[in-house]
Amino acid sequence: MKRMLLLFTAALALTAAPAAAQDKAKEAPKQETAKPAEKTTSVLKKEQAAQMGEPVRKWFDAENALIDPLSDKDKESFLLLREKYSIIKTIEIAEGDIGKATESCGKANPDMKGTMEDRFKQWQNAVDPIIDTAKKQFDKDLTAQKLVDVKKAKNVFRLQDEAYAFNEKMTTKQYSSKKEHCEGLLASMDRTEDQMIRLLEQTLLPESVIRQKYETSQKEKARAAAKKTKADDKPKAE
Repeated sequence: MKRMLLLFTAALALTAAPAAAQDKAKEAPKQETAKPAEKTTSVLKKEQAAQMGEPVRKWFDAENALIDPLSDKDKESFLLLREKYSIIKTIEIAEGDIGKATESCGKANPDMKGTMEDRFKQWQNAVDPIIDTAKKQFDKDLTAQKLVDVKKAKNVFRLQDEAYAFNEKMTTKQYSSKKEHCEGLLASMDRTEDQMIRLLEQTLLPESVIRQKYETSQKEKARAAAKKTKADDKPKAE
């Protein structure tokens, strides 16, 4: 079975981190320029799929069957579309975790309850409208694309939802209510609010812009690497 695992792994890491240890405040995935897949497929062994669970295997199989007939470039285009969807779903799960952590903190720390609830409401008021906009744009992009059958693609994304739900069901999350951890969560909301918004804004970019941004970032990395190599090769004064 073929599949890119990067996004699913990122999704699991994002949704599990704050629940397991709230002393490390909830972070969005590292902000990077969205990019076309460097590899359009990767092999997922049967034993790996079995460990991840039946819903994940069904998702992998359905997507592979959908994109295998495509050219590499068209696979990249579809995977970029899926990346946008994954960002939206992952942020929705993250929002749920922040909400549950906020509730846990309020119950254990009555003096913080009002402040935390008010700040989380502000967080939601900033992030939720962009989630709605991103969902609407994704639906438009999915309907407009000519790469694959729209109905089959929607089924793949439905299976992706089921895989994420399965992961949530199988993951034990404990929300720390220690005051210092709750203070850390409260302090992190400014940062995570901005990070979530930037990620969601990337989902609104057309493919051509994403590819251009990726190519520019790669050129910048190459120039930086060449500059470093030149500096390293320069004879040092004795």
